[in-house]
Amino acid sequence: MKRHLLGAAAMAMLLSACATGYHSASNPVLGLTGGYWDQPGPGRLIKVGFAGNGFITPDKVATYLLYRCAEVTQREGGSHFVFYTSLPDAISDRRSTERIVNSLGGKPATYAYILVLADAETDALSATEIVTRLGPLVKPAPKQGGAS
Repeated sequence: MKRHLLGAAAMAMLLSACATGYHSASNPVLGLTGGYWDQPGPGRLIKVGFAGNGFITPDKVATYLLYRCAEVTQREGGSHFVFYTSLPDAISDRRSTERIVNSLGGKPATYAYILVLADAETDALSATEIVTRLGPLVKPAPKQGGAS
């Protein structure tokens, strides 16, 4: 019993000592430190978000959000997306590229609404371009080396 408690405490300390990585917030272990999420609606909009722990910078949270928006666009079969910082902006079709990161209990978090498009449109962002440009920052290649 003592071993299990020590193991759980060590895991909690390990998770809390590291900046949030790029992963789903629904992950039962990693999700404790934050992560990305998305949900439908209203209408054709998709709400996408990312929350971090106290060891991640707001800039990195904003980068992860934009990357996740591009991934969701590709998952939904689109090539471009329109980015809205709020639901009222989406209703008024006030498109943006600015990612506003707030703090929730001292931890950076943000969300946006996106409209997935099949083709390029004025002020639409290319999902492929974003995944290509931000991919190395968000999902760095594993380090080579070690024993064979």
